Amino acid sequence: MDALTIRRLAADLGASRMALYRHVADKEALVDLVMNAIAEHDVLPPGIHEGPWQERLRLLAAGMRRELAAYPGMVDLLMTRANHGPGALNLVETILQILADAGLDDRQAARHYLIFIDLMLGRLHHQLHGDPIAEHRTASLLALADEAGDFPRLRAAAAHLKAITVEQVFEAELDLLVAAIEAAARTES
Repeated sequence: MDALTIRRLAADLGASRMALYRHVADKEALVDLVMNAIAEHDVLPPGIHEGPWQERLRLLAAGMRRELAAYPGMVDLLMTRANHGPGALNLVETILQILADAGLDDRQAARHYLIFIDLMLGRLHHQLHGDPIAEHRTASLLALADEAGDFPRLRAAAAHLKAITVEQVFEAELDLLVAAIEAAARTES
């Protein structure tokens, strides 16, 4: 996203900058259009409105993770500014519909929507900028424990810590969210 400029886009399109300014006011407006296009065309996978809500939520999470990671800088933008175009609104509506289909009332759906967004953007941000579960961090922790002394629980967990992948953590986080939604839906009934 840092490389996206009016000048560069005009050159890539073989158009003048002034021609682009007839369509977008500035780089911020251009970024908003790009963010909306991604939300509108790339994030919502086919079949998102069919099947059990748990599968649909996981399908949406996988689509968001795949597509947002494919655009360098996009997660950083979403962490600091909102995207309120039609594509983003459709994405929010889809998430809220999935949560309603799970049996949540409007209050609980709003709460779990925010948790879902926090989970998705936080996980992506970690993966792109220094994940606390990255292999090198785990190796460093285990090496320090070996040097520092007696940490039997950490030593017992060492092989397991080394074996867990970022994908497995992501799936476990989704499992926790799905379980929390199911528990919230039970208390609403």
